Amino acid sequence: MAQTYGNALMEKRKHKRIQYGRTVNVVTDSGDKLKLEVLDYSMGGMGLVSYVEFTPGNVLEFESIMTLDGQERPLELKGEVVHVQEQFQEYALGVSFM
Repeated sequence: MAQTYGNALMEKRKHKRIQYGRTVNVVTDSGDKLKLEVLDYSMGGMGLVSYVEFTPGNVLEFESIMTLDGQERPLELKGEVVHVQEQFQEYALGVSFM
């Protein structure tokens, strides 16, 4: 939830977000394998971009992520889609780690 103070928009979050312009490989709860763009991440979750529509409650299994040096590194994480915002045939996803 965001609060506005003067002209500044302050967000109430448990964890600081870090911008991250790389990709992550996920498996959906229906078994589809996708490569999604990571907008940002924190200790609690990730912001992702997808061309495939998701709904809140969908579960993603994170298989691997591209590191800043271009290497693929395995991940063993699961996350639940908590919000989806459609914009110009893309979907911005908020995923909370489980």
